[in-house]
Amino acid sequence: MSAPAAQHAQDDQHTRHVPAPARAPRAALVLTSWAFVLAIVLLAVAVLAGQAAFVALRGQGTSWFDSLLESLDGLRPEAWVGVVGAVLALVGLWFLWQAIRPRPRTTRRVSAASGIHLRAADIGRWVDATARDVPGVLGASTSVTRRAVRVTVRTTGSPDILDDVRDEVARQLGALEQPPALTVLASDGGRP
Repeated sequence: MSAPAAQHAQDDQHTRHVPAPARAPRAALVLTSWAFVLAIVLLAVAVLAGQAAFVALRGQGTSWFDSLLESLDGLRPEAWVGVVGAVLALVGLWFLWQAIRPRPRTTRRVSAASGIHLRAADIGRWVDATARDVPGVLGASTSVTRRAVRVTVRTTGSPDILDDVRDEVARQLGALEQPPALTVLASDGGRP
């Protein structure tokens, strides 16, 4: 092996590139179902325009657009037309907002160079298992929101168990870049 090749191989062994962390997953757009409806409406308009173009090329027949315009020809300005126009304008603005608004994050990032993200359900399972592993806990139930984790535990009755659960769960949640607020409650008897 030549000296430059040996040096290059040695440099490759000492230089390891850590990939950039993954971006946080985002919620799906609200407009996906509305986009389908809008696509159907636009397809219907395209069919009408195609039929009108076909009639114009042939030079005979009646365009569906012409029939529609003739039926609307006798309308007079009325109050309901303004109300419908305002409602349609508001719907259009809502569509525009839904298309450009930032989508909410659906996960929490783990403090690691790998870029791991956890969904709320995953955090709930993780916290639930952590709480059940604390000695004296008979059962646990967890609910997770964007900002908080609530753990309800059924215990053997020792007064220190809630503090032990709080400490252990808080230690585990410390692995998240932005740990949520934690509330630990004792169950009132039945299943947690």
